[in-house]
Amino acid sequence: MAAPRRPVLLLDVDGVLNRTATAKQIALDEDLIALLRDVAERSACEVVLTTYWRYFEEYLAYAFERHGLPKGAVAGRTAGEPHRSDSVAHDSKVPELRVLEIERYMRETHGEDETAWPPFAVVDDKEVVSAEHRWRGRFVRTKHDVGLTKAQADALIDILSR
Repeated sequence: MAAPRRPVLLLDVDGVLNRTATAKQIALDEDLIALLRDVAERSACEVVLTTYWRYFEEYLAYAFERHGLPKGAVAGRTAGEPHRSDSVAHDSKVPELRVLEIERYMRETHGEDETAWPPFAVVDDKEVVSAEHRWRGRFVRTKHDVGLTKAQADALIDILSR
C-alpha cells in the first residue's frame, strides 16, 4: 500500500509572512514564520509556493530551514509569473490566475481525480479563491499589513488535518 500523501499548503509570502503587500526583496518576519513553522510541524504538510517569489524556491527553502522548518518542507511551486517590478499593477489578475495555477499544479502532481488529492489549503493576502469557488473552505485570507495570525494558522491546521 502506498504511503499517504502529505497535506499541501499553497503559500503566498508578501502579506502572509511579512507585513507588506509588495516587498522589494524577500522579507520574512520572525513571528510570522514561527506561525508557519507551527503549521508545518502540526500538520506535517509540504509547502508549495504560489508567491511572486516562487522562482526563488531554493532560497526560500533555505530561509525556511534557517527559521526551523524541516529540510524538504518546500516541495515545489506553482507555474506562473515571477516577481515583477510592476506587481501592484499585475495584482488585478491574481484572483483569476492563482486558483488556475493551483489547480494545474494539483492535477499535474496528484492526478485528475480531485477526490484523491491530499488535504490542501491556500493562504494569501489577496482574494484568490472567490466566495463561490468550491475551494472557498480551503482558503485563508490574511491582511497584508498584519500577516498570518495565530487564529489563521490554527484554521490552516484544521483544513490540512481533514
